[in-house]
Amino acid sequence: MSGRKKDKKKVVEKEVELEQSDDCANDGVEANDNNNNDEKPTMKSEVEELRAEVDGLQKINASLQEQMLRVRAEADNFRKRMQREKDDFARFAREGFVRDLLPVKDNLERALLHAGDDPAAVVDGVKLTLEQFDSIFKAMGVECIECLGDPFDPAFHQAMTQVDSDEHKPNCVVDELQKGYQLHGRLLRPAMVTVAKAKSEEK
Repeated sequence: MSGRKKDKKKVVEKEVELEQSDDCANDGVEANDNNNNDEKPTMKSEVEELRAEVDGLQKINASLQEQMLRVRAEADNFRKRMQREKDDFARFAREGFVRDLLPVKDNLERALLHAGDDPAAVVDGVKLTLEQFDSIFKAMGVECIECLGDPFDPAFHQAMTQVDSDEHKPNCVVDELQKGYQLHGRLLRPAMVTVAKAKSEEK
């Protein structure tokens, strides 16, 4: 009898162990289900945040592209406008100079008109015209190069001939064949001159 009691006791213990293991397993499954349920809302919120961030970046990108196209169009219009202004400036840059020369032309025409009646009027008209030219040139910064009696300077003079001279030092300008001019100190045209040289000694 004692042996049967011992076997029955072992069976009961085994059944208790199995029940405890089942309870533990059920508790683990329930815990995993709870963890999964907690993680699902978190992942969903993260995905929504990422989608919202992507949408925001796409809107910013579209806005920047629109701004870039607008700036490019404005730059192109500005370049075209500057080119037009440059062309107009080059076309009408001489407008003031031509306007100043019109009275000079008028005086020359008047002098020719009265040349048959009074030849002296032509001389007076030419003198008046030259005075107007000098006045216009002075206002524009054009100056005549004075060179008679000065040493020859290749920066402003162009020697056409050389002559023997006792009155002038060698390499000095003795005659002016064509006047030279400069604009605000910059050479416009060199003066064509005759330069003195030392007289060759007679043998």
